[in-house]
Amino acid sequence: MWISFVLLFGLVLRRSNCEYDRNNAATGIKLSTNDELSVSASNAFLNFGVVINPFNSSTKDVRKHCNVGYVSTDYFVHSIGVIGAANNGTHREMFMFAFAGEITTKSTLFICLVTVSRSTCNAQHQMTVLHSADKPQNYFLIGIDSRATFVYGFTSTMAFKLEIATNQIVQNLTLETLWPSIIFLPHAFSLSDHWAVVVGYGFNRSEKKNYAIMECLIDLISLINYSCETLIVESTYLVPSNLLSYNELYEVSVAIRDENVLVGIHRLNTIVILKKNQTSLTKIHVYTVTSSSMTSFGRLVGWVDEQTIAVVAYHSLYSSWSQSQIFFYDKNSVSSTSPLYTFPNNQQTIGNQLFQPHFVRLVITSNGNLALLTDYNLVIIVPASPINYASMWVEPSATAFVFYYSPMPCIGGTFSHEFGLGPCTICLPGTRNPGIARSDGTSCISCSRNNSNSYCPLAALVEFDLNTMTSYSQVTAYPVSADTTNFDDILLENMFETDSNFSCMIISPFFWTLIAGAFAFSVWIMMAVIKLGKWQQYKRYRTRVKTIFMHTDLIREGQRWVGGLATISIIVLVSFAYWFSASFLKRYPIEEVSEPANFACDSTLINAKFATGLDLLAIPQSIDAQRMFNLLDNQIFNITVEFINTGFTCDSISVQENLIGTQYANLILSCERSKWNAVTSVTFTLPDHYSSVQLNMTGPHWASAVRICLRGESQTIMNTMLHALDFCQLFSAPNQTLGHASTIPFIMTKIINITKSMEKNRPITYSGLWLSSVHGASLFNEAFYTEFGNYLRYTFALTTIQITFDERSFYIKNIQEPIVRTRQTVFQALLFTSLVIELFGFSFLLAKLFVLPIIRRMLAICHKYRDRAQHTLSSQSANMSSIYINLEVERWPAVECLPSNQFQPNDIDDIEIDCISHELRRHIYLPNYPCKYLWTRQTAEPRLICLEKSKDESGHRLENSNSQLH
Repeated sequence: MWISFVLLFGLVLRRSNCEYDRNNAATGIKLSTNDELSVSASNAFLNFGVVINPFNSSTKDVRKHCNVGYVSTDYFVHSIGVIGAANNGTHREMFMFAFAGEITTKSTLFICLVTVSRSTCNAQHQMTVLHSADKPQNYFLIGIDSRATFVYGFTSTMAFKLEIATNQIVQNLTLETLWPSIIFLPHAFSLSDHWAVVVGYGFNRSEKKNYAIMECLIDLISLINYSCETLIVESTYLVPSNLLSYNELYEVSVAIRDENVLVGIHRLNTIVILKKNQTSLTKIHVYTVTSSSMTSFGRLVGWVDEQTIAVVAYHSLYSSWSQSQIFFYDKNSVSSTSPLYTFPNNQQTIGNQLFQPHFVRLVITSNGNLALLTDYNLVIIVPASPINYASMWVEPSATAFVFYYSPMPCIGGTFSHEFGLGPCTICLPGTRNPGIARSDGTSCISCSRNNSNSYCPLAALVEFDLNTMTSYSQVTAYPVSADTTNFDDILLENMFETDSNFSCMIISPFFWTLIAGAFAFSVWIMMAVIKLGKWQQYKRYRTRVKTIFMHTDLIREGQRWVGGLATISIIVLVSFAYWFSASFLKRYPIEEVSEPANFACDSTLINAKFATGLDLLAIPQSIDAQRMFNLLDNQIFNITVEFINTGFTCDSISVQENLIGTQYANLILSCERSKWNAVTSVTFTLPDHYSSVQLNMTGPHWASAVRICLRGESQTIMNTMLHALDFCQLFSAPNQTLGHASTIPFIMTKIINITKSMEKNRPITYSGLWLSSVHGASLFNEAFYTEFGNYLRYTFALTTIQITFDERSFYIKNIQEPIVRTRQTVFQALLFTSLVIELFGFSFLLAKLFVLPIIRRMLAICHKYRDRAQHTLSSQSANMSSIYINLEVERWPAVECLPSNQFQPNDIDDIEIDCISHELRRHIYLPNYPCKYLWTRQTAEPRLICLEKSKDESGHRLENSNSQLH
C-alpha cells in the first residue's frame, strides 16, 4: 500500500516537473495590463506581481506594489487578464484581476477572480473549476472586455464566457460547436467590446489535414463564430505535432484597435493588417520584412493608436540593450528602413539589471502606455510622455520585479512634438535646443537669421561661429625661386625700375637719378645764361664752378666741366646700388626675413633661391641629417579633439589605443566642457607615431562638427632644429551630424629644410617638421541613414572616432641657398659702378658724334639766312654818309679778309661787329657789301668774315661800286 502511494506520488511529481515548464514566461499570457493595473505571473516563484497605478508616478495617486502568492503550489497559471478597480473604482481600494490556471496534480482547469487590497495587499480568490483534462494544456487563453463585464476564454477543446459580477460561467461550449466546419487550434486571442479575433492553425474538415494560419472572427455577445479565413497560404507542410504543443517557431500574435486588427507571424517575418466589416475581416496590408539585421519579425504586435503599430523582432543588430527590439511604424508604410522609431534606443535604454532580455509579452493600453514582460519574468513599465518629453530609464533603488521609465525633458539638440512612446528627435537645421529643463520640457527654438556666421545644423544646442575654430597648419608652401636668380639681373632691374606707383617711385634709383640730372641741367642753363648775358661780374664765379665740375669729371677724366655735372647722376645711381646690395644681402635666410623689402619696389625680394624634391627614407643620411630624422621620430604628439555643438560631457568620453585583435589599452585624458558654446575638448598623448586610437562617446548625443588638433613641442640641438607641430583640421558638413562610427586617417610626411650658410666655410643648418594631412576621412553618414532608415540615428549607444596614423616612405627635401654672398656682392657693386660710368661716357660719345653735328648744321643754316637778310638791308643804305664810313675805317684798321666757309662753327665766338672798309674794297675778289669782324678762338685779333658770292654777281656789283666811287 505505501509502496503504491509512493510510486503514484512520484509519477505525479514527475509529470508535473516534465510537462509544466514553470520558467517559460513566453507561453500563454503571463502579463496583463491596463491604465489602472498591471499583473504578471511567475510559475517559478508561485506568485503574482501586482502594480496598482503602474503608469502614474505622481504623489497624488501613488503607485503600489503587491506580491500575491499562489493559493497552492500545484497551481500553474496559463493566462492573466486585469479587470481594474473593483465596483467601478468608487474608492479605488480594491483591484481585481482574473487568471486561468491548472491544478497540475489533477490536470484540472479553472478560472479564478482575485481581489487585491491596495492598502494591505491582501488578496481574495474566487475559483471556478471548468473541467479536468486528460493532458496538460498548452494554450489556455483568456481576455476581459473593456467594460470589465465578462471573462472570455479558449482552450484546445472549449470556449467559455464568465460573468465577473456573479463569478458564473454563462456560456461553455466545445470548439467543435464553435467551429463545426474546421479543425482549429487557438494560439493567440484579442478582443474588443463586442467581438474578438482568434488566430491559430486549422483546416477545413472536408479537406485533407494541411494546417494553415487562420483568423476567426467571434461575436462575444452570443459567442458564435462569424467567419474563419486563411491568412497566409503555406508553401510547406506544417507538422501537426509542432502545432499541438508549444513551439516558439509557430507562435503568432494578434492585437485589436477599434475596427483594426494586426496579426504577427514571426516564422514568416510577416504582419497582416485587417479591417473588420460586419461579419468578416478584410485584408488591408500584408507586409513581409526580411533583413540581415533582425529575425522573427512579428513575434509580438500591438497598436499604439489608430495609425501607429508596434512590432517586436528578435536578434536586432542595432540594439545593444536587449535581444529584442520594438519597431514602431505607420500602418501604411512598413519596411526594414521605414520605422518611425524603435524601443529601446539611445535615449530610452534598458539597465544592466535586465541582462539584455527578450520581450515575450507586449501590452499597449488604450491611453498609449507600454508594458513589457521579459523572458526572466521581469516587467518593464513605459508611460507615454507629453510633448517635449521622453520616457527614460529610472535606476531602481532596490531589487524588484518591475522596472520603470519616467518622462524626462528632451535632451539638448532634440525635441518632441507629440504625445507618445518614442524618443525625442533631433532639432531641424536652423533651430536649436540648449537642453535647459523647464516646466514645459525643452523644445527647439529658431536660430538667429541676422548672423551670417551662425552655425545651426541638425541637433544644434547653440548658435556656433565656426570662424572661432578653423583649420590651420604651421606648414606653409615652400617658396619658389624668382624668375631671376642672377644678382646682376636683379640689380639692373631694380636700379632702372620705372613703376608709376608713388611708393615705388620715391625709392626708385632711376627716379632720383633723373632728379639729379635735372639739377645738373639747370646748372648748365645758368652757366649758359651768365655767358650769353655778358655779365662780367659773374664771370669769375662761372669760371670757379667750371673748375670744380672739371675736377669731378669721372667721364672725361677732368677734361670737361659738363662731365662733372653728369657725375652727380652717377653718384646718385651708384649710391642706390650700394644701398640695394647691402640691404639685399641681409635678406637671407627666409626664416629671418620678417619685414618687407623697403629698399625696392618688389617688397617680397629675398636673397634666396630654392629647390624642392622628394627623397626616400631608406637612403642613408649624413650625421647632421640623421640627427634631424631622429628628432622627428622622437617628437611626442598630443592630440586634442574638440566636439562642437554637442551634448557629450567629459564623463561620457573615453580614449583607448587599439592593439592586436580586440585588445586595447585605455589612455589617460584631460577633458574640458564649455556649456555656453556646447564644446567638449579632450586631450591625450599619442603612444607612438603608428598608434591607432579610438574615442568612445556613450549616450544619446550628437556632434555637429569636430576639430582634431595635432601638436608637438620644438627642440634644437646644435645646427639642427625641430619645429613645433601645430595642425588643426575642422570637419563639418551642412545639415549633418557626426556618424556613429567614424574613421580619420592621418598621413604624416617628414619635411627636411636644408639652409646653406652665407659663408661656405660655415656648417649647413637643418630644420624639420611634420606635414600632417587627412585623406579619406569618413565622419558623416547621412547617406547611411537615408539608405537604411532614419530611425538608426537613435539606436546607437556608442559613437566612436578611430584615428589612425601612417607615415610616407619618402620625405620632402627643401634646399635654400643665397643668390649672392658677401664677397660676390662687393665685386658686383664695383662692376656696376664701372658699368654706370661707361654708360654715361658712351652717352657723351653718342652726343658728340651724332647730336652736336646736327645742332651745328642747324645753327649754320640759321646764320646763313640771317646774313642774307642783313645784306638786303645794307644795299638799301648804300648812300650812307662818309662820316660813318670814316668812323668805321678809323675804328677798325685794314685786316685780312677770309671767306666765311674757312671757319668751323666751333671756332666762331659770340662777338660780331658790322664794318665797312673802303681800303679793302679795292681788292677785286671782295664784294661790295658789309662784312663782319669776328673774334675767333684761334687768333687774338679780329678777322673780317665776308659772305662768298658768285663771280658774276661780284663783278656786277664791283662795277657798280667803281662807278659810284668815281
